[in-house]
Amino acid sequence: MRRDTVVGVFSTVLGGFYGAETLRIRSATIGNPWAPRVFPLGIAFFLIALGVAVLAVDRKKAAREGGGTQGANPKDPGYAKLIVGTLVLCGAYGFLFEPLGYILSTLCFMFLLLMLVNEPKRWLANIVITFVFTFALWGAFVYVFDIMLPPFNPDTVREMFGLGGGI
Repeated sequence: MRRDTVVGVFSTVLGGFYGAETLRIRSATIGNPWAPRVFPLGIAFFLIALGVAVLAVDRKKAAREGGGTQGANPKDPGYAKLIVGTLVLCGAYGFLFEPLGYILSTLCFMFLLLMLVNEPKRWLANIVITFVFTFALWGAFVYVFDIMLPPFNPDTVREMFGLGGGI
């Protein structure tokens, strides 16, 4: 199976699952009852649309190349590494976001994700992109949207990992 087919199917299925779970979010009690669902449904729609677009482009490319799996190297399971690695990193990011705070958790997440995607040989570019993205997004949330992101919380980290430190 072609890599783009796997990525397109994965994105479409993930978007569908994410959209279905979004519909389970409780309605707002004040204002528009759909307000808490609007942004997550937009993300779900975006994932589905991107997955379908990747599948369509891949089908055209496969037809141009004569069908088959030309262009796909059966000895290169890189797409599986990317999918599994991304899922593991996203899970770890979600788990560590509150105790490590936005800045530290996002720096680690972005750097490791870029190392997975761009390969370690581009480490300098990965570091620059990581810092620019993390602090630009932090600035947008804090100064533009006036939303405070979680700070580093050493007490929660000690508790999570069973480290002492109490008086």
